[in-house]
Amino acid sequence: MGFFGTVLAFGAGYATGATLGDKPVTKIRQKTMQMRGDGAMTSVDVRPVTEVMSSAPETVTVDASLVDAAERMASADIGDVLAVDAKRMLRGVVTDRDIAIRAVAEARDPRNTQVGDVMTPAISVDPTATVDEAMELMRRHDIRRLPVVREGKPVGVVSLGDVSMSRKSRAVLADISAAPANN
Repeated sequence: MGFFGTVLAFGAGYATGATLGDKPVTKIRQKTMQMRGDGAMTSVDVRPVTEVMSSAPETVTVDASLVDAAERMASADIGDVLAVDAKRMLRGVVTDRDIAIRAVAEARDPRNTQVGDVMTPAISVDPTATVDEAMELMRRHDIRRLPVVREGKPVGVVSLGDVSMSRKSRAVLADISAAPANN
């Protein structure tokens, strides 16, 4: 294209931008919001969550210490573990944020504080649920990770990253990110 062509293209782009301003961007944003409201961009993902979930979830018992939970998270390089009772039934989820906000910030001793004291009560989904149903639960409860439970026992975790290939996932992420912190 050469130097002259580059300067000409830059000048044309500059002139167009100066003339139109941010009108095209504003119109695109408005149309996107309108389509989101109409449901026109909505597609239904009917795959079962078992196709996208992470299986073999990390668990700790509700009477485990926060140090135990944090060590489990560190060794698995994850940000949450599922809290189960003695019968391996799901009781809640403890995240690294739960430990930081509900324990450390309150000056609790993590060696003597039990997971059950700071965990978030579990919201879960059945393995037969669709990806769409899981995303709706995540949106409704402003959560990024959703335990998959069969007969009360955890069999996996579906995260926002797991469903990121779905067309709806960006809207769900935007809604969850805009929501106030809930734990």
